[in-house]
Amino acid sequence: MSILWLFSVPAMAEGTPLVYAGYAFSGDYANRASLYPYSAELSVEENNAYLDRLLRERIAAHPEAAARLQLGQADGALDHSSVAFALVQESVEQQRMDGKFWTILTLHANILAFNRATQSIVASYPVRLRLTRAEAAALSPAELKEWVRSAYAGANAHANIFDQWLAALPTLKLRSGASKYLKVTNVGFTPEAQAVLDAAHLDTRAIRNQLANAFEASVAESAQISLIPNSVGEAIGSKMAYRFPNGAQIALALPQADFELSFTVRGFASKTVEKPAYYQDIFRVLGAVKLAQPDLNETYLDENIYETQIVTRPRTAGMELETWPQYYKTLQLLMAGVSQQMNRIEDRWLQERASRGVEARPGFVKTNDMIRTMK
Repeated sequence: MSILWLFSVPAMAEGTPLVYAGYAFSGDYANRASLYPYSAELSVEENNAYLDRLLRERIAAHPEAAARLQLGQADGALDHSSVAFALVQESVEQQRMDGKFWTILTLHANILAFNRATQSIVASYPVRLRLTRAEAAALSPAELKEWVRSAYAGANAHANIFDQWLAALPTLKLRSGASKYLKVTNVGFTPEAQAVLDAAHLDTRAIRNQLANAFEASVAESAQISLIPNSVGEAIGSKMAYRFPNGAQIALALPQADFELSFTVRGFASKTVEKPAYYQDIFRVLGAVKLAQPDLNETYLDENIYETQIVTRPRTAGMELETWPQYYKTLQLLMAGVSQQMNRIEDRWLQERASRGVEARPGFVKTNDMIRTMK
């Protein structure tokens, strides 16, 4: 996976070592119970050194990354950028289906480069890990904690968030010169959509945070660009807080965004169709995406979009579907789809998922052109 950086670092020459800054928690650590509960518990082990030790061990197992990272103290005479593994969010979803309990674990993190002297972010690229397992019974909190542990300590590189972070690190390039900045600034719900969250007794703030992280990661992965870390619910003013397991804290300045990207959930709808041998559950999510350049009062994209998911259940299977997990899955599919269209347009996708069909194409063309200027 190639990673493209879009922040200006005039003093950094390509190949200059990056100073290892360790494992950090992004956002307000006081909200750790909702943001990353199990990771926060793990971080205090070994006198607050457990996760940092695991990350250092994984670095040693990646020669290319080890060659790029300087693990000792930086030479104060040089303008090094510090690089941290910054955990943004940990989420666990459980649902019963086909007689089994399915659990989905997602970790969102950033490759975070920052300048200690100016306390400002140099660049940020999202990395995420998503794991799924099915069991006869729901996992207990202790079992969930050990599963999260395996996502940091496991030998399988494809199921280890540290390995995913390190796999991307050697390809990082620091880009000098004038740059443009893109940021997810808001994820919102209409009153109709909010009513569905309320009926499911969901924490709206936590859901907004999860969706902003998912949307940010989808855009970065599809377009292969870096984004300013989103500040939905966790930034104070123009700064983002980061806390390290040893208790050290730093508030890094966020660059001013040139382009602002927002997503609104307009509504949810579902119905069940009965067939002789099976049921079909149809879930639809209505959304809206907007991309604007505020200082020029220019809007690149402003379209209503939607996604539909159909789940077939054999009458004899005894499957039980919870509505909200299906809505959430459909919503993530919609965000992933529109992120792909922002980088490469497919007329069939527009016909099937844009409210105005192919008439929405000009806005996506302008968006594609803008994305290209950031690569």
